[in-house]
Amino acid sequence: MVNAKRLWLIGAIAVLVAGPAVRWTRPIKPPASPTENDQPQLAAYWHFLADARRVVPKGASYTIKAPTPDDETQLFMLSQGLFGDLDPHPATYNWQPTGDGANAKVVLVYGSAECPADAPLMRPVKGGAVCLR
Repeated sequence: MVNAKRLWLIGAIAVLVAGPAVRWTRPIKPPASPTENDQPQLAAYWHFLADARRVVPKGASYTIKAPTPDDETQLFMLSQGLFGDLDPHPATYNWQPTGDGANAKVVLVYGSAECPADAPLMRPVKGGAVCLR
């Protein structure tokens, strides 16, 4: 029994002494978005929304335009966390068009730098554009 305790103690000391001497092959850093490591597509959405958030005025109403209804729905769901102080008007909700997006002052366009005809003022952001009506 005493030998087992000594063996554990020697092993623990060896780990404590050798641990700081080991160098990681790459630096440990937090991911750039909450979904960076497990869902790269959602990470791309997150980066677009985070970049767009910097140029959307506080208290403004917004909608999202994207290439597919799935993209619009996913972007809208993620935007609720980043745009909590804004008034959402989803163009697509649960993969169904709502028509409510026409009431928004700001249009977040994902995957394109082209603004809709009714929102000509544009500010390019990473992954798309922010357009004002």
